[in-house]
Amino acid sequence: MIKVELKPIDVELALDTASKRFIGNLKMGKGFSYGYKGDYRKQIADSFLGALAETSYAKAFNKYYNGSYSDNLERYTDSDFQNNIEIRAQEKKDYNFLLIRPGEKKGKYILVIHEGDFEFSILGWFPYTSDESMQHRLTNFGYTHRPAVYKVDIKELYNMNDL
Repeated sequence: MIKVELKPIDVELALDTASKRFIGNLKMGKGFSYGYKGDYRKQIADSFLGALAETSYAKAFNKYYNGSYSDNLERYTDSDFQNNIEIRAQEKKDYNFLLIRPGEKKGKYILVIHEGDFEFSILGWFPYTSDESMQHRLTNFGYTHRPAVYKVDIKELYNMNDL
């Protein structure tokens, strides 16, 4: 596990990225996908959390971060980072796990946990190469109104040093 503490300049970058993404989605008349039901306040908060997690990964590994968003009203299709790296953020809870949606971009999914304030933990990564290889992980957690996802337990994540 890798701990990261963001400074005000890091938080500003994440907030700017999240606001541009939110406004872009608003202009396109869309919100989050995959059965997400959060109102605009929750969308803004979740988008900010995601951008904070991306900023944490960039800071921890000295990776270029362009704060990607679409300014031409099209879905952004590139990975979060070079080499097909996707960042997933969650608030810390009793039982965290990595979620990957069927049909998503193939790549390496990294789980970043918000520990509180502007402290984050990068727990590890998992490769997503095909839906066929993930079928045994498919679950809807009992929420019949949301599509099923692939669940990866923290203990199954690969070490960040092996990325």
